[in-house]
Amino acid sequence: MTVFGILKHLVPFFLNRRIPILPSDPKRRIATILFFNKKVPVLQEKGLNSSYLPNIPKKKMSSQSNYVHYKFFCKCRQEFQSFTEFLNHLKDSHQIEEVNMPEILASGNGRKIGIKFYWHLSCQCGHKFSSSLCNADLKVKEKQIDLVKQYHLDCKKCGKVARFDKKELLNQFLKERVKQILIYSFYRRKFTQFTGEHSEKKLKGHRQDLCEKCKSLNRYCGEQ
Repeated sequence: MTVFGILKHLVPFFLNRRIPILPSDPKRRIATILFFNKKVPVLQEKGLNSSYLPNIPKKKMSSQSNYVHYKFFCKCRQEFQSFTEFLNHLKDSHQIEEVNMPEILASGNGRKIGIKFYWHLSCQCGHKFSSSLCNADLKVKEKQIDLVKQYHLDCKKCGKVARFDKKELLNQFLKERVKQILIYSFYRRKFTQFTGEHSEKKLKGHRQDLCEKCKSLNRYCGEQ
């Protein structure tokens, strides 16, 4: 296919993309289009090397942008993004072959458990933020887990109550965190050598005047 034929098929697709003005040189033009479509390997197929790529300055990454907030922490300090990964870890590292969840829930019947967690929030004023010190109370009742209360956080921009994002996903996550705590209690002998899930350092920037949990306790809610 000729250079003109390649451009004829590629250019219309990128008319609505935010790319710089295409170079006049045909080979550089093709390389620029492929680059912004994240198809750099195709350059080799077209006989083009990296010298034809546009000179794009790299964005600076903050240290926080690379930070991963894990959702589940085992008492042995291992970290996981899903409850399934945590259950697999119990089998591989703690010799708990099969977790009998109905029996575990029955053993915790009547327990009220407070959960601290990280989540994203949105305010009606448009401000979006996240916190590593969100709080919720849940209760185990008749082999099921009920959400008793989610403590709200106020928006620092306007002072109104912010909403938790993805409420259904959050509710599922909170119930899985309760199951994790019940598992530790049920198999306590397996975890006696471990002191806790992870360290409880005071969260910098957490404003007690904007946190319902802090105000209800009349102190910093991150304390044990």
